[in-house]
Amino acid sequence: MTLAALARRSVLALALAALAACSRRAPGPNLLLVSVDTLRADRLSCYGGAADAGIAICALGERGVRYAWAFSTAPSTAPSVASILTSRYPSFHGVTELFATTLAPEQRTVAEELAAAGYDTAAVVSNPVLAPERQLGQGFAVYDAEMTRHERNRPQLVERAAKDTTDAALAWLAQAKEPWFLWVHYQDPHGPYEPPNAPPVRDAPGARRLPLLEDNSGRGGIPAYQRLPGVFGTETYEARYRAELDYLDPELSRLFRVAAASQRKLGVLLTADHGEAFGEDGYWFAHGHSLGLEQIHVPLLWRPPEGGAGLVITSPVSNLDVAPTLLAAAGVAPPREFQGRPLPLAEPSAPRTLFAQHRLRVAAISGGLYLARDLDGFTADVPDPVSGGRLYPLPPRSARLPADGRVPAYESADTAAVQPLARELTDFLGPARAAASEAVQALPEETRKQLEALGYLR
Repeated sequence: MTLAALARRSVLALALAALAACSRRAPGPNLLLVSVDTLRADRLSCYGGAADAGIAICALGERGVRYAWAFSTAPSTAPSVASILTSRYPSFHGVTELFATTLAPEQRTVAEELAAAGYDTAAVVSNPVLAPERQLGQGFAVYDAEMTRHERNRPQLVERAAKDTTDAALAWLAQAKEPWFLWVHYQDPHGPYEPPNAPPVRDAPGARRLPLLEDNSGRGGIPAYQRLPGVFGTETYEARYRAELDYLDPELSRLFRVAAASQRKLGVLLTADHGEAFGEDGYWFAHGHSLGLEQIHVPLLWRPPEGGAGLVITSPVSNLDVAPTLLAAAGVAPPREFQGRPLPLAEPSAPRTLFAQHRLRVAAISGGLYLARDLDGFTADVPDPVSGGRLYPLPPRSARLPADGRVPAYESADTAAVQPLARELTDFLGPARAAASEAVQALPEETRKQLEALGYLR
């Protein structure tokens, strides 16, 4: 063979290798998943809140789909986020609010499925309970959990504010290979409600005042970690929660704008891990204690890569549906063990039953009906290892979910209309209990000290 022929063969081989490398890149759209910590749906304008609250968030629904009744699977960050990533209920994926529980390697995540399909993947998280030790980064080529900000009342606890979170996400996007999948978890508006550079606040004359608690439960008073100097008024704390949202919203706008500046289509899905109590059941500025509607009703907005026409779906959906939705947009079949389904783009013809879980409580939602009750045997108050306070039994209760997404009043759970849902809830508890397990591992000493201060290791 002549040198010229060898040269031609080498050039052809290189070309074929380059073509093969390109063929491994998925043809699908870029995908952006945003989860916002502690964001109540009803504090956004598109869910009945103030007219100017969450402009960037609500804009997603104007060219996409807004789900009026979306539910998290748990009222705490780690189990809820694990459900978002694995499309499994907490008792099936095994992650609880206790930091010693981790995601087992055999659990499949949306990131793993997309990475296998040729996506470049990254996560940028801002809550320390999502530290790499929890193994929630399975499938992400980059898992950025660099915290940059110390809390006022718990200086040993380091989080990351929205600007730094967006900066980190955009830094990754600047070098990402398309198609990419990026998950960004914002800590704001999680307490303490103190957005960067916020001016001091004072209670208005005659404001309703709450006592300061020694624990973080929020039952009957202001949680210890939420304390603001000289502030005791409920309206003042609620205003600061709104200030956190106002600080976050422009950062989301910045992220959305840059993420959309691509040759590929972009799918954007935004939701929250859980809500926050503003006096419900006697709890203030806290979460994780119940499955009340203020705890598990979360915003969920999906702008498909093809766009949309500002649809509003009133049938209940779950954060279990996030991973199947993203995979469907990428043309990737979901694993068989996924318990969610792609989000509907029209009202479903038949209702489905969804569930939410707490260590001592369980809830079910089907069609326009909600039912929550304590687990059998929970009849007296018990210590809460997370908040340092105590958990108290709650009566069984139901609610009829209005189409406009506004939180209704609770009703009795002892009615004929609720009984079919009660039976489904009982049926769910059998396999859910059988599947429950905890993956406990040794933690680095520095991480252990930080999480002990939070109560997550007790």
